[in-house]
Amino acid sequence: MNYRIELLIRKYQRSGVIGVGKSIFLLATRKVSPFELRADLRRRKIGRKLHQEFDGQVRYGLFKGLKLPVVLVWSKNDLASLLVGFYEQQVSEWISNRGIRFSQFIDIGSADGIYLAGILNANLADYALGFESSSIGRANSLKILELNKLESRSIILGSADRNFMEVASQYVESVSDRWSLLMCDIEGGELQLFDSTTAELLEKYFLVIELHEWTYSRGDLENIEATFSATHALEYLSTSARNPASVPELRALSDDERWNLCSEGRRHEMRWLVGIPHLYQI
Repeated sequence: MNYRIELLIRKYQRSGVIGVGKSIFLLATRKVSPFELRADLRRRKIGRKLHQEFDGQVRYGLFKGLKLPVVLVWSKNDLASLLVGFYEQQVSEWISNRGIRFSQFIDIGSADGIYLAGILNANLADYALGFESSSIGRANSLKILELNKLESRSIILGSADRNFMEVASQYVESVSDRWSLLMCDIEGGELQLFDSTTAELLEKYFLVIELHEWTYSRGDLENIEATFSATHALEYLSTSARNPASVPELRALSDDERWNLCSEGRRHEMRWLVGIPHLYQI
């Protein structure tokens, strides 16, 4: 099911017809807002300019050296921040600071395949497996993997359900003495994806779960914490500071352009639930 429809169903369950109506109105307003459209279009323009200047390669951050197509779908407004290493910087730094080469990397909601290709290109995982419900997303993920000659170390599948670990085991053999990494970004679907059985199967996986708290009902956040508390030490990441002055290639831009580039255009402040396996700490 399309994730937007899933979000509206959950909204209806929480707030009824009025809540759904407000959500549709806000979405439509964003699509026609001159301010937001102008900001998005300017970020895209900067992204195309930097893409040409950088020969299509990320120049800073965890994904340094990764080749990006000039046309992205899910991240079409984030090309510039990807190229200079600003995009979800707090997440990429948390992963790289582990100092681990993971046995496998599972990305649920791989979208354009940025993390799939980026983690492999940085040699932070032996193998990557992506789940993506959108056919466009799967095509884009494959495209960026092929662009970086990483397709032999990865596979892209469709939607993930609670049996995703069983599905993953059919493609990648788990290495018992190695640690692995799981990321999840499925627009609120994380609440239905994980349970205590899945958490036990992930006891040797580091976790990065993007939270969509504005879609949650009361108690949902506590439930997802409880799901993983027996197997992982949990903490939260939130958006960290960006310093456009640290990137020499941005000096020719105006202040408005530099600070606009730092934005990821989100409607809400984001948080990520990250988990370190208790077994690793032991």
